[in-house]
Amino acid sequence: MSDAKSETKKVPEEPNIRKDPSILGPEWVGLFQSDVEFKSEHFENAMNNLIKQPNINSTVILRADILSENVYDYTQDEPQVTKFNSELANQKPDIPTSSQDEVILTKNLDDIKLRNVPLALDSRPKVEIVRRIVPRNPFKDVILNQTCLITALKTSSETEYDSTLVVYDPHISSWEDCPFYLPEVQAVGILYRQNKLSIHYLPFDYNQKSNIESFQNLDPSNRNIRIAFRLLQTAKKHSTGVMQGYQKRVKHDQVVSKVSFQDRYIALKKKYSKTLVDNWVESTDPRKHVFEDIAIAAFLIELWSNLYKDKNDFEFRDLGCGNGLLVHILISEGYKGIGIDARARKSWKIYPEEVQNRLKEQVIIPSVLLRPHPAVRNLAPHVSDNGRIFQVPINNGSKFIREGGIDVPVVAYYSSASLLKSSQVNTAQFPKNTFIIGNHSDELTCWIPLLGYPFLVIPCCSHSLSGARVRYPSKKPQMKKENDKSSFGASTYAALVDHVEDLARDVGWKVEREMLRIPSTRNAAIIGHQKDKANTRINSVYDILVLEGGAEGWVENTMSLTKRAPRNH
Repeated sequence: MSDAKSETKKVPEEPNIRKDPSILGPEWVGLFQSDVEFKSEHFENAMNNLIKQPNINSTVILRADILSENVYDYTQDEPQVTKFNSELANQKPDIPTSSQDEVILTKNLDDIKLRNVPLALDSRPKVEIVRRIVPRNPFKDVILNQTCLITALKTSSETEYDSTLVVYDPHISSWEDCPFYLPEVQAVGILYRQNKLSIHYLPFDYNQKSNIESFQNLDPSNRNIRIAFRLLQTAKKHSTGVMQGYQKRVKHDQVVSKVSFQDRYIALKKKYSKTLVDNWVESTDPRKHVFEDIAIAAFLIELWSNLYKDKNDFEFRDLGCGNGLLVHILISEGYKGIGIDARARKSWKIYPEEVQNRLKEQVIIPSVLLRPHPAVRNLAPHVSDNGRIFQVPINNGSKFIREGGIDVPVVAYYSSASLLKSSQVNTAQFPKNTFIIGNHSDELTCWIPLLGYPFLVIPCCSHSLSGARVRYPSKKPQMKKENDKSSFGASTYAALVDHVEDLARDVGWKVEREMLRIPSTRNAAIIGHQKDKANTRINSVYDILVLEGGAEGWVENTMSLTKRAPRNH
């Protein structure tokens, strides 16, 4: 399957295109062959995964929806078949469009019947799949169905079915119908036999000998030949990985289904990406930030559709909203909410007035740091603040002023009472129907689960409740590297994510984790939307503060944010 980014790459001289007849039969043309060390079962396992995830073979492809699957079991006297049929088989792709002029390109989606290919060898099916390939841009590349077969083979000289063939057969009938992401052939065959891996093409109109010879005479730089070589290399790489025991550690799509998320992402990308990239005014990379926030917006919209009956049932607060891009997309999609950040960004002024009015330049100081302790309130109900005074250094070109021959620090004094009244301060006391977003919200990350509202937080930089940088201990045991005195275990980021989860559970949230499909290595989303009173370990935020070492310095650090330049992430 094709990869647009690889269009100019040269195929290595070895292996050369084969000239001998294909073992699969006279209708096929064999192109490449490579010696391998893995076994048939490794190949079959790897190819089963590649069938389910065609995006591994091509960046043009977004995903595959499995419409039907038959799995054969030959361990008994009579073959047993386990069948699966998806409701998607009788549905059209539900990708939202913003106007009637936008057309989702499709081809033969009603054709969901399994296809077969001519084979000269004795064969028996192992897995039969019809999948629907969804490209990343279905407004440009067609969505179509494809038969995928995993078949056991044997020749007349073999006594067992010890060879394995994987076939990709798109539901089209001519090369003119081929989308860009597929080679221009009727079918592709990848064969494992006797520790050799080979790739074969079944041309359209394969009964004409000239069509077979034409492939054998193609230049190695031809696109169809490059695709064949890349498919062979990918199959070899992943089969070797299975043999070596590689297991994917990251699990996606635990909270929101891949189909609904990706369909929403396609629609939002089509609607917003070009305008946002073309009009980017920040110094940061627009493509990274635009596509990342579009993906987060898509995830939130699908999450909220599962949690709430209507858009009017809740409001969101994006704490540490930065450039406001996520807020802009969500408000433009009809959601109500506010974005809050310590400093306004250039981007804020390019959004519609409706969005600009929902972006607030404020610092977040949780009310627990300014209000009196509950015990004090019980004794003195008239007391509204905790009476504290905070000193915040001011850097106005010089950190000191000269008085009587002594350098005196320049500081600003803030009382709890004044901060509670300040329009510059937000105490994170929101309406009950609020959903909080913490998208790489830095110092606020560990605070968000403690504020008492349903939330989604994507941890980024590791900070304590005081706002200071901290490295949380890993839950995983430290391991010793061979011939190395240093130790290694979970990363600082993994330890931060675990710590945020622990905080959320401590105060009673039922926690879910989702590894988001975004262009960032810091892509863990912690979600809490239900309380679990029976398993709540700590009922008071004050107790959490004690266990976490307090929040001394938060107010000072937070107020000083207004004097610094914003971070670019």
